[in-house]
Amino acid sequence: MPTVSKRSYREIGRRSIMSLIGVLIFALGATILLASNLGMDPYSAMNLGVSQLLGWQLGPYQLLLNLGILIVVFFVDRHLIGIGTIFNMALVGYEIQFFNLILLKNLPTPNSLWLQILLAFLGLLVFTFGLTMYLVADVGISPYDAITPMILKVSHCKNYRLIRIIQDVTAMMIAVLVHGHFGLVTIIVAFGSGPFIIFWERHVLGQLLKRITVA
Repeated sequence: MPTVSKRSYREIGRRSIMSLIGVLIFALGATILLASNLGMDPYSAMNLGVSQLLGWQLGPYQLLLNLGILIVVFFVDRHLIGIGTIFNMALVGYEIQFFNLILLKNLPTPNSLWLQILLAFLGLLVFTFGLTMYLVADVGISPYDAITPMILKVSHCKNYRLIRIIQDVTAMMIAVLVHGHFGLVTIIVAFGSGPFIIFWERHVLGQLLKRITVA
């Protein structure tokens, strides 16, 4: 993985724009998943449930939580932090609020299970595309995504998948306890988003990244 020092300022700028757009699409996908009423990704499901329990809006709650995680990341492994970290940390919660406001006004509530499944599948496609885009941009990962690498560094464990599963299952359990937006989609995102990410990276975003990295 190339380091920032080996990249031109033009490439860093292009990657940053790619990351920003990816975060925007990621939040839109999460909002479509919310509209399907079949669950959200584990972190969003947990945060939405906790914020509603506290009587907070999602945006400020998620920003505060991300800031707390970011402080820990800074002291444990600050190399994980980049401009993409800031985009994800500061914008996703507010973007979900914004898109939710638009979707509530312009999209009819799905009145059948088939419509819910269709909406959830659309949301999953958009969500994983945005997620892959911001990951491929490689200018920093979200505070939530940084938790597993931090644990691996501190514990000297090498099983990334195991730690990530434990992390996502913990978020899902909290979502259930606080009556967050947990559902079938939450489980699919936690355990089945890998093939979607691989598809987007190999067949769409890999080519885009090649164009971006050309000086």
